Amino acid sequence: MAIAMRRILNTRTNTAHKPRDDGSHRTTACGSLVTATHDRTRVVSGEEVRTSAAIDRCGSCFEDVTGY
Repeated sequence: MAIAMRRILNTRTNTAHKPRDDGSHRTTACGSLVTATHDRTRVVSGEEVRTSAAIDRCGSCFEDVTGY
């Protein structure tokens, strides 16, 4: 999955985050999941985030969203 098309999902909060631009696996652009364990996150597609009503997007990672 291309970096631009993948998102990192916090499975506890159902919040999607953008990955860092440096390609680090499961490291978010906003840094909010720095202490989250791998069992609390999973990589999902950008399409899954766009089409799911249950997944929120992080306001720090996405410009068109407010809040965490």
